[in-house]
Amino acid sequence: MIRIRQIKVPVENDNLQELRKKICQKVKCQDKDIIDVKISKKSLDARFKPNIFYIYELDIKVSNEDIILTKNSSNKDISETPDETYKTPKKGNIKLNKRPIIVGSGPAGLFSAYLLAEQGYNPIIIERGEPVDERVKTVEHFWNTGELKENSNVQFGEGGAGTFSDGKLNTLVKDKDYRMKKVFEIFVEYGASPDILYTHNPHIGTDILRNVVKNMRNKIISLGGTFLYNTCLTNLIIENNQIKSIEINNKE
Repeated sequence: MIRIRQIKVPVENDNLQELRKKICQKVKCQDKDIIDVKISKKSLDARFKPNIFYIYELDIKVSNEDIILTKNSSNKDISETPDETYKTPKKGNIKLNKRPIIVGSGPAGLFSAYLLAEQGYNPIIIERGEPVDERVKTVEHFWNTGELKENSNVQFGEGGAGTFSDGKLNTLVKDKDYRMKKVFEIFVEYGASPDILYTHNPHIGTDILRNVVKNMRNKIISLGGTFLYNTCLTNLIIENNQIKSIEINNKE
């Protein structure tokens, strides 16, 4: 496929027909040559009001790709689409005799569990708070009464603190391994809107995010993972400078 940057479309003319027209002008091809168009990025340019534009980065499939690339070889806005697929780290050569334990089912814990489960490692996820549906009721109870449940609240519980922050997706980290893209693709697979894959400053929305979290949890369980809620890590048992076991809830 071919990646095209800086396709500028007036907001009032934002449609596929206009996009295809702009593509033809940019790469010097005919509409019949365009087989498919995928949005890579989309942002709003409102610097020159009242003229407001969407700025697109697109991946296009055309019938004569090599010819188009050669014809536009001097144009920095036109290039072959790079491979942005996340590559799973290579497996080691030492057998893991115990199931891996993940502490917390916030973003880091949830996605660690997801990838480990996909690879057949049957992770155990311990979470000091409640499953997301019960957690929502607990938080609503707190807002109505002021009664705080210390281990399950806006901060603690399945999904992490972001579950109550409108599901905004924002990071300033540059990621050459495309981990963030993989995260967004998983979000979409389990219920988020596909436009988070390309929209500038995307967000999922709190209600949708809760369902996404549940759908991911159910998938992890189906792959052999186990979730233990209301379960707090209280100690690490260390022998000979190695973790021998963990203690949960000050007793087990």
